[in-house]
Amino acid sequence: MTHPDGNRRLKAIMFTDIKGYSAMMGRDEQRTVHAVLEHREIVRECLKEHEGSEHETIGDAFVVLFDSVVNAVRCGAQIQAKLKARNDTLPKDQQVWLRIGIHLGDIIVQGDGIYGDGVNVAARVQDKAEPGGISITEQVFLQIDGKIDMQMEAVGKVELKNIRNPPAMYRLKIDGAQRLPKQRSWVAPVAAIALIVGGIGLAIALTNHRAPVEPAPAAQTVVAAPTPPVPVVSAAEARLAASKTAAGRKVSEALAKTGQERIDLLRQALQLEPDNAAVQNLLVVAISAAPVSAPPAATAPVASPVAAKPPAAKPLSAAKPKVDDATKIKRSVVVE
Repeated sequence: MTHPDGNRRLKAIMFTDIKGYSAMMGRDEQRTVHAVLEHREIVRECLKEHEGSEHETIGDAFVVLFDSVVNAVRCGAQIQAKLKARNDTLPKDQQVWLRIGIHLGDIIVQGDGIYGDGVNVAARVQDKAEPGGISITEQVFLQIDGKIDMQMEAVGKVELKNIRNPPAMYRLKIDGAQRLPKQRSWVAPVAAIALIVGGIGLAIALTNHRAPVEPAPAAQTVVAAPTPPVPVVSAAEARLAASKTAAGRKVSEALAKTGQERIDLLRQALQLEPDNAAVQNLLVVAISAAPVSAPPAATAPVASPVAAKPPAAKPLSAAKPKVDDATKIKRSVVVE
């Protein structure tokens, strides 16, 4: 009993079509018929070499079946190479540019007809081929990858008329093929639209939805400040900072001087910053190193060093360290 599906076969299906055939026929019927007949001879010669079965020929189009996917692609490449050699010897209006599409799919054979989605896919893939080039589906690519020494360009999934789930497409890079603009894949635009619509919906949902806020316990409430508060400096603190800065400049000037000039500058620094122990020590050392005949300056209450040990040396100020004897006056002082 014959199965309702007829006889199913897994075949490599090749469709061919001449670019601008109708326009050529409208311009010059006789010349076009001659060119089509030459093209048929070339195609049929290649089919014999690669075991292709010519299923149908309508006008300028061929429908060919192959048991081998590799043979189908090699046959298509040979057809295009021979047509290019022919075109190179003819003026442009007599050239024949062929589009070839190849797909591997399951077909139904009933009588003299072939049917099935695989036949439709092969026909649509041929529409996307470049004039002088070959387009193949992903199913064909997987079978010939590594078996044919030809470069292939991935096109991706493109919309094919009346094909519900079109496969990814590839183009064979054939010398002389007329380049077409790259087909834009429908996957990326659809995904982008879906993301945009989803993002808008999420934004609306987040805007309209307000989650209830539970008050935290009073003892654990923490107010987070985005930036630390700027410290407020009082006038007294500002004056003190200015005095320290001025005293530092005086000390720097004093270290570059000697003798009485150093003593005077250090005393001025001490007037600006009376509690600075380092400046006090520097002043004591400067005074001890000065000549004995140098008169004491009256600007700072600093006791001049003496040979005899006094009962108690008066401090330079309320926070100044005591100077006990000549030994302490002459010690080395490290200023940080």
